[in-house]
Amino acid sequence: MLNWLSKLVKKGIAQETDVSQVPIDPESNDELKSGWIGVDLDGTLADYKVWKGLEYIGKPVPTMKKRVLDWIAMGYTIKIVTARASETSGIPPVVRWLKDNGFPPLEVTNKKDFQMIELWDDRAVQVILNTGKPVIRPTQSATPSAPLFKDEVENETFERGQ
Repeated sequence: MLNWLSKLVKKGIAQETDVSQVPIDPESNDELKSGWIGVDLDGTLADYKVWKGLEYIGKPVPTMKKRVLDWIAMGYTIKIVTARASETSGIPPVVRWLKDNGFPPLEVTNKKDFQMIELWDDRAVQVILNTGKPVIRPTQSATPSAPLFKDEVENETFERGQ
């Protein structure tokens, strides 16, 4: 995979990535802990098939639920970033859903700010910093800054920056 990335870098399609920088040890990432991680709701943290209104939210996606709870246990600040919060009436159902599904109280917002470190979202397209060019990869993975599950790195389910 590194050869594939090198070819993209040479063609100017991607930037070279130091794949050793994917943080696995949360203790070594104080900068990340000083900000917050945004997690989208529908299609990322909660199963989503079709819009059924503000009151309906699908079941938790098990992998993302575990990831969010692990991050919280590690001391990271998590905010739920959802278009539902663009209407004040959309926030209480999300707060209830979080509580009913075993999450601690989390801020629910539809806004980014300067303290957001990264956003986990099923609709996002990553762009190369200051270029406007999309990051093109053979898989749809991105290189997150937030800690990953060890098996995602060890088993190459997550292909570190490739």
